[in-house]
Amino acid sequence: MKRLRPLVAGAGASLAIGLAACGNGPPAGSSGGPSGGGACPGQAGASLGTPAVKLTATDALQFAPTSQSAKVGQVIQWTNTGTVLHNITFDEAGCLTDSAFQPQATWQIKFTQAGSYPYHCTIHPGMDGSLTVG
Repeated sequence: MKRLRPLVAGAGASLAIGLAACGNGPPAGSSGGPSGGGACPGQAGASLGTPAVKLTATDALQFAPTSQSAKVGQVIQWTNTGTVLHNITFDEAGCLTDSAFQPQATWQIKFTQAGSYPYHCTIHPGMDGSLTVG
């Protein structure tokens, strides 16, 4: 049994390192666009300019409206109008994800690439939305 301990410990360490390398989303500086490759399809932040499109995240656990359209280069803004924490997690554009969308905060994105961008709140299953950028 004592002979197996180093082997088991080594296997456990290898597994831990492998799992640590499998984080959420693409690594910093990597690609993560809508097709799974290429550059990030936009930029995200708290203050990118005057929003042309406005959405909300509510205490009713909904994005409103659930579907919206925008043009490339327009600023899209979400406002958390409620009192609960949400996040905005893009299915294929993880580089634009906001992992902690605080109550009463705003979050903006400016897309540089046209496409369909579904997103959801991972904290609240069923809280989904989609953007079509043309």
